[in-house]
Amino acid sequence: MPTQMNGLLVLIASPTDTKEERAAVRNGLVDWNIQRGRRDRIAVLPWLWERSAVPMMGGHPQALVNSQAVDQADVVVAFFDARLGSPTDVDVSGTAEEINRAITLGKPVHVYFSTEPLDRSSLNTDQYAALQDFRHDLESRGLLGEYSDPTDLAAQVARAVEHDITANDWSDLKGSQPSASPSPRGAILNWHHDHEKEQQGLDQRGNMKYRTLSNDLVVQNTGDQDAEDLRFTVSAIGDTPFHFDEPQTAVTVLQGSQMSWLLIFAPHMGSTGRTVLIEAEWREGNEARSKRWTVTLKN
Repeated sequence: MPTQMNGLLVLIASPTDTKEERAAVRNGLVDWNIQRGRRDRIAVLPWLWERSAVPMMGGHPQALVNSQAVDQADVVVAFFDARLGSPTDVDVSGTAEEINRAITLGKPVHVYFSTEPLDRSSLNTDQYAALQDFRHDLESRGLLGEYSDPTDLAAQVARAVEHDITANDWSDLKGSQPSASPSPRGAILNWHHDHEKEQQGLDQRGNMKYRTLSNDLVVQNTGDQDAEDLRFTVSAIGDTPFHFDEPQTAVTVLQGSQMSWLLIFAPHMGSTGRTVLIEAEWREGNEARSKRWTVTLKN
């Protein structure tokens, strides 16, 4: 007899030098479905760009991956061998952009680094150095994992996904039939730094000039309740330099709406930090709520 199940979309993000790892993680999640999925009433759906992305025109490739995968995913799993990957318009690499975007959106993110011996004959030293810088940045924001080979990575990813399923009660369907009146989810706040600029031609030295279109800290409420009397602080993580025009009074972020305030990332010689900590308190009716987020700043 067919079993009603939840679907959990897991984005598998990594640079191009991790083909074996990508295949192993995908196969491991498929095996998990066979061994555990029916019993736990949840299907884990691995998303890999080379298998799942829908070809489209009218946008930067990374932006299309973001909309099809990062924004829709329930969990993001990322891993690195010896390369960071190619830079995008907004971050040091496509995989880095996917990680930072998922963190900003409040999704569970698990990141792993290989401990396998390096092949010095084919090592790109610039890529490896950039990868170490990115790893150092991530270490200041959370707990990272390491893997010894693709099989080890696949097993660790399966455990991480199991943890997320348990922590979020994703396997609990609340009965065999969908509820006619689902329980309120409350206010769901997501924070990100909205920074856009456009090209303005070349200056007298032949360098490209840009005009800033937006430079804001944005909070979105994607839940089904208002976030009332929201008060929050923004503080640097490490030596992150920034200027913030903070609100002088508490605000209410209505469900389905967003608010923004000027926030400028102002790096200077010697600074390495790019993240800030958001600490917020608000009410949902008579219930007090609080939460912390990290936001990556763009320039």
